[in-house]
Amino acid sequence: MLLEYSTQTQEARHRFDYWHEVVCRHCIPADSRRTDGKEAAGDGFEARLTLRTLGPLELSTMSAPSHSWVRNASHLRTHARDDLWLGYLLHGRAEVRQCGRQARLKTGDLVLYDAARPFEFEVTPRDILLMRIPRAELVQRFAQAPAHAGLALGGQGPGVEPLRAMLGEAMALPESAQSEPLARRFGMLLLDVLALALEMQVPAHQPRARRDLHGRIQAYILNHLGSTELSLQTLAQQHHVSPRTVTRAFARHGQSPMGLVWQLRLEASRQALLDGRCTSVTEAAFVHGFSDAAHFSRAFRKAFGCTPRSLLAA
Repeated sequence: MLLEYSTQTQEARHRFDYWHEVVCRHCIPADSRRTDGKEAAGDGFEARLTLRTLGPLELSTMSAPSHSWVRNASHLRTHARDDLWLGYLLHGRAEVRQCGRQARLKTGDLVLYDAARPFEFEVTPRDILLMRIPRAELVQRFAQAPAHAGLALGGQGPGVEPLRAMLGEAMALPESAQSEPLARRFGMLLLDVLALALEMQVPAHQPRARRDLHGRIQAYILNHLGSTELSLQTLAQQHHVSPRTVTRAFARHGQSPMGLVWQLRLEASRQALLDGRCTSVTEAAFVHGFSDAAHFSRAFRKAFGCTPRSLLAA
């Protein structure tokens, strides 16, 4: 399915408002403003958005003058979203700020960002590809993927060039290849390539045994996420290494083992609340390995900018 929008269908003075409405409807609800210096003059805002679906993925090709988007805690409460997004800068410059990181993009760079967390996204002309990714689809391929939010993928980094090539092919798919079965197969393959590119950002010189240990522990964490006995000591015992070895394996990836446990538990509990699989804050806490509902609520608010109870009321 292909959808196209252009601000040229609107009167010049209404074009940016129309653009804001279209992008919020099809992408992520957020605040927007022009940064091209022409807002006060009321000049027209010439922009276009093309959308297509590839199985579980949604691709949006955006061409627009300079403007910015800000998604804050208020948006997280009123317009909860759980998708991950990939931005691929086709031409121009952009800057993404999320999770305390600042990714400055030039033509050809990519960045992963998270709709479940606040972010700022500034785009300077002209073209960018945005890809909506269901969180579960990417996390089941690479559990650490959300931890890469706000980090740029650029240059000739490992796995980046094949990802660029596949994104280019996705934009140029002929109509005959956009039937549901073919589009879904292409989308699933694109997900595999993205997951591989993210995982390959691990330093290439790291010994294979250490990379494998990190992966095995991640898989163990995912399979035992609801266990209150999940601890650094447990992870070490189950993998026949010392706690210090486990800590070092995760430090090479810029994280801590229990930090990942908390992150995955919070993300899983949030999704359960959004899906209606948990009907109370206490249930969401205990099912996902938290032994204290009040502590869970504080950690949830810090991570997502809203309370778990607000999602129950949504």
